[in-house]
Amino acid sequence: MKVLFLSLLLGVICAAQEEEAQPSLSELSGQWRTAYIASSNLGKIKPNGPFRVYLHKLLFDDEQGTVDFYFFVKHKGKWEYKHVSGIKQEDGTYAVDYEGKNVFEVSHASNNILVAHNTNVDEHGKKTVLTGLFVKVNIEDESLQKFKELTQEKGIEEENVVNFIETDD
Repeated sequence: MKVLFLSLLLGVICAAQEEEAQPSLSELSGQWRTAYIASSNLGKIKPNGPFRVYLHKLLFDDEQGTVDFYFFVKHKGKWEYKHVSGIKQEDGTYAVDYEGKNVFEVSHASNNILVAHNTNVDEHGKKTVLTGLFVKVNIEDESLQKFKELTQEKGIEEENVVNFIETDD
């Protein structure tokens, strides 16, 4: 009986220590914002660099095995809106053509954050490894209402409110 009890207890402890399952990538589709990007080649993420991207939207399609990136990047001092697609590979990574050949992979994801890495080989054969932290834009109606009430309470006019999510530059 003691052995059975200890086995059951050990099973419960092990189950409690398991990491929370990550959502399927399709569930993560939606608006995301760039929080941080790192690169083995700083030139790729400096101002006007091709990977200094301001993510707008990610769309994963598990059934089709695709990912669509929608983002802003500054080129020659002007903002450009880009749409780039990737195809899922057998190893779970995505092959993406953007500024050369890329292998993109989600390393960790939850409903609010996405941590990913990308390996880029440009047209000159130079390899760059990048990592990124992206955050979900998800303002609950209740939170927005509290903000509006506080703003009004403090005597701030509605025309003095700036929505940074819609206008991030």
